[in-house]
Amino acid sequence: MVTRVDQWREASARRRRRAERANHRLDVQGLRAVAVLGVFAHFLTGWPRGGFVGIDIFFVIAGFFVTESLLRTAADTGSPSLRTFYVGRVRRILPAATAVLILTVAATALVMPDDLRDVGVDALFAFFFVANWHFAASGVDAASAAESASPLLHYWPLAVEEQFFIVWPVLILGITAIAVRKAWTDERWRAHLAVAVGVVVIASLAWAAVQTASSPSWAYFDTFARVWELGVGALLALAVGTLSRIPDPIRPILSWTGLTLIGAAFVLVDGGSGFPVPWALLPVAGAALVIAAGVGREPELQGFLRNRVSTYLGDISFALYLVHWPVIVLLAAVMDRSVFYYASVVTLAFGLALAVHHFVENPARDATVQGLRQAREDRRHGLHHTELSTKIAGVAALILITFSVISYAMSPEAIDDPAPIAPTAPSP
Repeated sequence: MVTRVDQWREASARRRRRAERANHRLDVQGLRAVAVLGVFAHFLTGWPRGGFVGIDIFFVIAGFFVTESLLRTAADTGSPSLRTFYVGRVRRILPAATAVLILTVAATALVMPDDLRDVGVDALFAFFFVANWHFAASGVDAASAAESASPLLHYWPLAVEEQFFIVWPVLILGITAIAVRKAWTDERWRAHLAVAVGVVVIASLAWAAVQTASSPSWAYFDTFARVWELGVGALLALAVGTLSRIPDPIRPILSWTGLTLIGAAFVLVDGGSGFPVPWALLPVAGAALVIAAGVGREPELQGFLRNRVSTYLGDISFALYLVHWPVIVLLAAVMDRSVFYYASVVTLAFGLALAVHHFVENPARDATVQGLRQAREDRRHGLHHTELSTKIAGVAALILITFSVISYAMSPEAIDDPAPIAPTAPSP
């Protein structure tokens, strides 16, 4: 007789097989969920006190997947395509990031009009992916970042990533060109790349240590003080051949050990001294272990990361990250910190994240010229249809946003209209 446990195991196996065929890591999607929920909870409530290290987890993930994609393209075609890579990054990042920028500036004009000019300037720096240098030069203290109350402060990691990815493909292209000219084997090509990446990682880590000791606020936003975290992910991508041979019984041990390190970082790390070096080493090592454990084959006994809820939260993690901080700051300007405030923040943030993910991020990422032409023809002939998942997401987003509005309407502030308050200062 087939039990529910057997059905669950078979469904889980089918999801894993589909993900493997699509080169889609379910465990890493779950890791993204852990990262974004840690960031959201920390900035909203101050707990866990080290939840902000979710940003460091995102750096490792980005370094791994982007480098793996570049290496795969180089191996297939003899050279990474810079045009394809940069167009892909633009489609992946820019539409959703720009949409949230516009919404945030518009909302600021409504609820914080006195701050509109400053937020407009922040938006310009965020749009051109130099927000990290802007906030560093403005003297924003990472340990008390909310004193600036900029609803766009959270765009600094996107700036770090995109600055890194402007240079990174060029480095890989240069070494690949040498490899082709000298007829290197694949192993020798990867070895030279690993040496180059290793040098960058060591130099960046050393710089981060110096900057943390002398100017921790600047170090927090400094691109080169963060490059080592992306570089760790890149080293994992270069080692996939070796990592794919990890014995299956060891994989869940590595994965759970990585999660334990991340959990320890959530609890132990704070916004005081020693960040990003040495304390960022803890979440970076944890993320690296989780990623390494799933190379070639995802680990068994890892339902925490691979369940449907975790993987879906991972799917919307970018959109949720984009909207969480503006919602926290802007609602704090009109609401007291009561149960109504927290209910409004959570429901509005998730509602907006669903809308941004399904109606901006996904369509922009998947759009092609041929697809757009076909969609136009379908609409002309009345054949256009919306996928069920998109319909469900639209309804869910509407319900969550409506609930947030109701929570605000029921709050005393909606009647009493007290003076605006600043949100609790988050750690970095």
